[in-house]
Formats: sequence, structure tokens, C-alpha cells
Amino acid sequence: MIKGKQTSSVSQSNLAKSGSSSKIVRPAGKGSKIMPAVGSPAQNENTSKATHKGMSLGIKYAMLTALTVSLAVVLLVVISYKSASKVIDENITEAGVRYVQGLATFDFSYWKSDNKNTIALIGSTKGDTLGLNVPSILNIVITDLEKRPLAGIDQSATSLRGSKELPLVTSESIKLMEGEYQDSTGRWVRTRLFIKKIIDSDLKGQGYVILFLDARKIDEQLSDLLASFILPAILSILIAGIVGFFMARWVTMPVKVLMEDMAIVSAGDLAHKSRVDSADEVGVLASSFDKMTDSLKMAHQRELETKALEHELNIAREIQYNLLPKELPSISGYDIAARYFPCFEVSGDYYDIMQLDNDNLGIIVADVSGKGVPASMIMTMARSLVRMESERNLSTADTLKKVNRILARDLRRGMFVTAMYCILNIRTGMLKVSSAGHNPLVVWRNDQKRHELFNPNGIALGFDRGPVFDRTIKEESIMINPGDFVVSFTDGVTESMDENDEELGGERFYKLVGDMHKLEPQRFIDAVMKHLEEYKGQAPQHDDITLVCIKRTGIAAPAAVTAPLDKPEAI
Repeated sequence: MIKGKQTSSVSQSNLAKSGSSSKIVRPAGKGSKIMPAVGSPAQNENTSKATHKGMSLGIKYAMLTALTVSLAVVLLVVISYKSASKVIDENITEAGVRYVQGLATFDFSYWKSDNKNTIALIGSTKGDTLGLNVPSILNIVITDLEKRPLAGIDQSATSLRGSKELPLVTSESIKLMEGEYQDSTGRWVRTRLFIKKIIDSDLKGQGYVILFLDARKIDEQLSDLLASFILPAILSILIAGIVGFFMARWVTMPVKVLMEDMAIVSAGDLAHKSRVDSADEVGVLASSFDKMTDSLKMAHQRELETKALEHELNIAREIQYNLLPKELPSISGYDIAARYFPCFEVSGDYYDIMQLDNDNLGIIVADVSGKGVPASMIMTMARSLVRMESERNLSTADTLKKVNRILARDLRRGMFVTAMYCILNIRTGMLKVSSAGHNPLVVWRNDQKRHELFNPNGIALGFDRGPVFDRTIKEESIMINPGDFVVSFTDGVTESMDENDEELGGERFYKLVGDMHKLEPQRFIDAVMKHLEEYKGQAPQHDDITLVCIKRTGIAAPAAVTAPLDKPEAI
């Protein structure tokens, strides 16, 4: 008779919790191309070309070269101009000094005779007299000691304004001045004056020689000099810019090639190698880039392998879930629940509840040593062997013996399986129990208000192929009365650790059974899992957890039927 649906839940661990070391290696063929993953830069068309914003490196290099050369040329021009202008000025000054000194050698009586023809001749030479190169002579005047003109090119044009004396270190007897000279037409012209006293044979002053030079002609010479510097400077800057541009192209070409290589790699072709062939810093960068690409290729390969492994682990998980009971027997007088919490994607824990006949119910909780895929494979073997043997054997000890003979033969050294196998007679409430090195069976006695532990002698499956195991395995019979509560579990429950690596322990768990025995089995399991979650805090789950609970609620009916399980839930 159906008294209500019995449920069992299977919880899935997240992938992030998986610590399986299993690895599936699928080496890529030689020359194979690694395609970019979803969301990679290859999906963006803009990544197919190497682009940059702003001024290119070549232009920056050319501008820097031109600027450097320009500063150097400007500095050289300034220094050269100042030096050359100083030389020109000194040469003009020296020529003027020598010129007035030459005129002052004439006897003063010669000038007093007002020899205009001679003065005119002097003026017509325009400075070539005595072989001297003197810029445009504005006027030459001979005066007496009171500066009254006696002779000259233009005796009437001697006015001067804004004059100032200039230093002249070459000759102390000559006075050098600058100012504005008014010629015969009335124009004011910037001039440079040289004044020399005429001395007779008795070393007495008799008069002055005054030379007026056109200062504008001096400026013109300086301007011509500056122009002669500017044009070569401009040409030098232009040539420097052109040379810098081509040098920049030469220097930056490997960088451009490397950028193109990066664009190809970013598009997904991790097998591409840099085409830069140089021994300079860019070549070193290209070599480092190739090493980085190789690392990316390996990482991508590992990513593909990890995804393949995840896929196969998902398949293995689904297979393992399918091996767990899809439905639990719904038995009048009994309430049954089970829960399975794997530590990784697949695990070595398993439970099974089998309807052996109308009166007997087989219950097994097992734990395979190790974790991950190897443990899950052994779990599959053990489940199949137990199911096969339990169909024709109502002895828990004899069933485990026959299972061990086959399992021990196929297990590698160091692998074993602990198991608690029970057969419940639903009519009488008699529970036959055998343990293969498993955790004890916890029975809460409702009438006595205490728990009892049952753990018959026995070593784990797989340690011995027969004789030793057969001698050690025992079978006990336990009467389950109405109100009693039976719990079978794996060590993932009692070995749960908190953040200080302290285990929950058996005594704490047994106390939980006593505190929560009034709950229905399903609610009991939920409460235990909540307690374990609070206990471990931020600490990770270290082992698989499996719980099977049976509570006798009354007298059993003559027969039992099964009810479908809820779809396994994920946590």
C-alpha cells in the first residue's frame, strides 16, 4: 500500500569545486591551427588590422630628428653670426681708423690751402684710397681746432644728432662715435664717425680729420651675412627631416611588421611566428612575442583539453546519477529518505535501495577509496556486483563475500571499498547488518531515548581476495521497533572540517541524530546538511557525503510498492 511518496535527492557540486587531477590529452596535429574561442578578438573585424591612434612612431622620430638638428643649426647660426658680425664690425672699425690716420699724415698747410681738387679726389675713391676697403663714405671734413670746416667733400654737411661715443681700444688718439648725420639734401642718415687730431712736427695739434661712414651699409653687410647663414640652415633642417623620415621608416619597419604579426595572432592564428629578423631590441621583442604566443597556444590547448574533460566529466556525472536509485520503495509503516552530495563532479560514494522481494528490502551505503573518475568507476563495478548477487541472496555477509571475490581480483593495490549492507524485513522489522570496514550504523531507540551503534566485524572490500575477508565478515540482526530511527552514512559526514581543520567527529553527529530523531527522514537530512554547512563555514568540502535514513512509523502492511523519486536537485 502506498502511504505517501518517499524521496531521495542527489546534489551536484559546482565545477569550481572540482579538484580532479584526471587529464585527457589530445595533442594537436603538426601545423594545426587553433581556432579562437567564443568571444575572442577574432570575432571583431576591427582586429584584423593593426591600427593605432595619433601620430605614428616614424613621424615622431622624424620630427624629433628635425627638431634636434634645427636646434643645433640655430645655435650654430647664432654663434657664427655673432662671431662673424663681430669680425666685420672690427674690420670696418679698423679700416676707418687706418683711413683717418692716413689722412692725418698730410701736412695741415696742405688742407689750409683748400685744395678742393685733392679732397674731391679723396671723396671720389669711395674708400679705396690707400688700398683700404671702407663702406660708403658719406663725408670727409678737415677742421681747425675749434671744429670749423676748412676743407672737405661737403663742408656744409656736418650736423649730427643723437650721437654717442663708442669704445675703441685699437687707438686712443681716435674718437669713435655713432649718431644721425644730416647730408646736403637734408636727410638724416645713421652714421659712424671717426675723429682724428692732426699733429704737426712739433707735436702740436692743428686741426681734425672727421670721417663720416654710412652705418646702413654696415647693417646691409650684416644682413647679407645673416642671409648667407639662414639659407644653408633651412636646407640643413629640410635635409635632416627627410633623412630622419627615412631613418624612421628603416627603424620602425620591424615594429610595423611586429604589429601586423600581433594582429594575426590576436585574430586566432596562434601558430603564426613573427617575421622580424633582426638582432636589435626589436628582434629581442619579436623573440619574446613568439615565446608568449607559444605559451598562449599551450594555454589554449589546455583550455580545450579542460573543456573536453569537463564535457566527459559531465557525461560521467550523468551516468553516475543514473546508477543511483531513481525511486525509493514506498512502504507502509516506514519512512525512507536518502541524499548524496559529491565533493567533485564524480565521486566514489554510492547508495542503493533494492526491493529484493515482497518482504525484504536491501540497503547499501558504500565509500570507495579515493575520489574522482577512478573512484566512480570502482563504484560502478561494486554497484553492479551487489545488485547481481543480492537478487538471489538474502544473507548480507554471504553477499559481501561473493562480491569481494570478484572485486578484489580487479582492484589495483591500494584501492578498496567500505560498505554497510543491510536487509530489512518489512513485515517483522528485523534488520540484518554486515559491515565491510564502514562507519557504524546509528539506531535511535525511541523507547530508550538513546542511540546504539552497530558495526559488525569486517575488513574493506578489495583488501583480500577471499580467506581473510570471509573469516572476518559477520552478520548481525537488529530489531527495528516503531519509532526507531536508523541512519547509515559515509565518513564525509563525520570528517567534515571547519575553518580550523577540526573534524565534526562521531559524537557530535550521534548527538544530532538524537536531537533530530523526531523529524521525518527527509527533513532530518536537510537539517543535518544545514548543520554541516554552518559548521564548515568558508572551509571547502573535503569528501563525498551520503546519508540514508529509515524511520519505522508503525506496523508494516503485507506488501510494498515503489514510488518515483524526485528529479535530483543541484546545490
